[in-house]
Amino acid sequence: MPDELFTQALNWLSAHADAHRAQAGDDAPLIDRKLRHTMRVLGHVRGIVRELPNRPDLARLAELAAVLHDAGRFPQLVRQKTYDDRTGYNHAAAGADIVAESGLLAPLPEAERALVLAVIRHHNAAVPPHGLAPDTLLVLEVVRDADKLDAIRNNLKYLNPEAPHGKALKLGVKWDPEGASDQALQLARERRLIPFPAIQWSNDFVLFLCCWIYDLHYHYSFNELQRSGNYEALLAKLPDNDAMAPIKAQLRDDLAFIAATSRPGIGRSAK
Repeated sequence: MPDELFTQALNWLSAHADAHRAQAGDDAPLIDRKLRHTMRVLGHVRGIVRELPNRPDLARLAELAAVLHDAGRFPQLVRQKTYDDRTGYNHAAAGADIVAESGLLAPLPEAERALVLAVIRHHNAAVPPHGLAPDTLLVLEVVRDADKLDAIRNNLKYLNPEAPHGKALKLGVKWDPEGASDQALQLARERRLIPFPAIQWSNDFVLFLCCWIYDLHYHYSFNELQRSGNYEALLAKLPDNDAMAPIKAQLRDDLAFIAATSRPGIGRSAK
């Protein structure tokens, strides 16, 4: 992938954000917040792809996909007034269409263009679709890991009852310092991901984020969660009652074990 295309992608994203900032009204600061998120995701992608020294081609495509992965967020904010995909606007699918229609990726060979668009389209899926080509799945897992790392960081700032207009706690989630649904607790005990429909309480949402350790793939990701202190801060948001304390201990021990035993390499899953 030519270096100039990466520079063009950065410039395109900046202009794309500018066009929607002008329409976002009081929500305009959230445009800039999303741009900062994109750059942090890019930083995590670069950390992860250092583990892939034999695939510089995929490393560059992962960086390009990271820059473009949230292109759909800007029109979503303008049209839906929220970043919650459950309002009927899938920002990932919309973003893939926007990037495809822009012609930005035209200089790439068809296979590389299709890979980047697939990564944009599926980066927010609860589970990646079956049948993706191995290289596409690898890059998708890189971007998904990086996105999750920064999403945990971002949500930490808004996991409180005063969080502005429910941007972190999803629409309809009820705040309670002690409450949690039986389903979310059980899924966490079973080391499984928590789907959105199971999230009823604020602590369910925190558990949803905590269980992402079971959907990370790279040595960098596990160690970054530990190094940053963000995972420990996330666990601290949960109560220490009889139901939650054993789950917190399990999650803490699981991350420590995975971080200690994982090795740099391609697609090592936490599962």
